[in-house]
Amino acid sequence: MLRTLSLASLSILALTAGATAQQGEFRLGGGYERFDFDDVDVDTAVVRGGYDFNRFFGVEGQANIGINDESVTVAGVTGDVGLDYSLGAFGVVRPWSNEQANVFLRGGYTTTEFDADIAGLNYDGSDEAWAFGVGGEWFFAGDNGVRLDYTRYDYDDGGEADTYGISYVRRFGG
Repeated sequence: MLRTLSLASLSILALTAGATAQQGEFRLGGGYERFDFDDVDVDTAVVRGGYDFNRFFGVEGQANIGINDESVTVAGVTGDVGLDYSLGAFGVVRPWSNEQANVFLRGGYTTTEFDADIAGLNYDGSDEAWAFGVGGEWFFAGDNGVRLDYTRYDYDDGGEADTYGISYVRRFGG
């Protein structure tokens, strides 16, 4: 897990370095997202970096870190289920965009690592998902803004999750 998070951090730093050398705009943000699986809700901290090729098209990467576990009861036995991390890469389209606000659509691919501890038995697992979502950003003070978004995850094992988030966004360059 540490190796994966380190690789994701280095990728975001490389994206930052490349973005500042070009004419596009770089975005960096952080905040809160809630993962809503079928029977389990998990809170996460999210860090996101992105690069806009122009006003309407861009890419972004994000990392979510679980900040709580949820207690679940299965066949009368109670245990904890948690999300360790989720990493994703997305293409972003902004059909409506101006200097102060935008609405965006995004689609991409993610990997998620989770764990469960039920009746003294530990289980660690991971799964990949195609993800798509919608959201908006409002820049209330120049390059400082707030982002609201929704993303739907369609996992390879047949599971699904919905996330709802709010985060701070800072624009650089452009």
